[in-house]
Amino acid sequence: MRLGEPIRIGAAGAALVLGLLGLVAREGQARATGQEVALPMEALDPRGPLTGHYVELELREALPEGAPCPPGAQEATRGSFEGMTPAWVALNPVGPGWRVAAIAPTRREALRLGRVAVRGSASCGGDQAVDLAVGIKRFHADQGEAEAMERLLRNRRPGEPVRAYALVSVGRDGRARLNGVQIDGRRVELDWF
Repeated sequence: MRLGEPIRIGAAGAALVLGLLGLVAREGQARATGQEVALPMEALDPRGPLTGHYVELELREALPEGAPCPPGAQEATRGSFEGMTPAWVALNPVGPGWRVAAIAPTRREALRLGRVAVRGSASCGGDQAVDLAVGIKRFHADQGEAEAMERLLRNRRPGEPVRAYALVSVGRDGRARLNGVQIDGRRVELDWF
């Protein structure tokens, strides 16, 4: 082995570390400067044998009795997003959370229909609910916290007001980034460091 190889390997490693730190800083900046929206959610299984404990998020909004699906939301079975073309989802504040106002093909059109536009898709099923896909699927937490969140969400009875929200930062690029969750008024934030 020549003397220059360890130096090149060290330089490559340092470049990779700096690149990763830059990516984390850029994502943190985008999260901090984005518009925060609270999206109604349900939770599924909080355990992952290889990935640790997490709450799998299902962004789902019950529609008021007799209300039509938001304009542009495709009819589909619950949580079925296969074959859907990503679009822009227009969101408007309603009470403590945000509601899907419409789905539009462009950001400009979505911003005419709602206060915030996020990249994603939505489906509206026959069960009077809108399922939303914006690229956020899990919230990692310690075991006790993840199991408590899951129990609270599973014990919600139909017709009860929403008690759980995914706190999402929508950046200038229209991308959704998870800030944390709010359950029964208690905010639990992501902490990376």
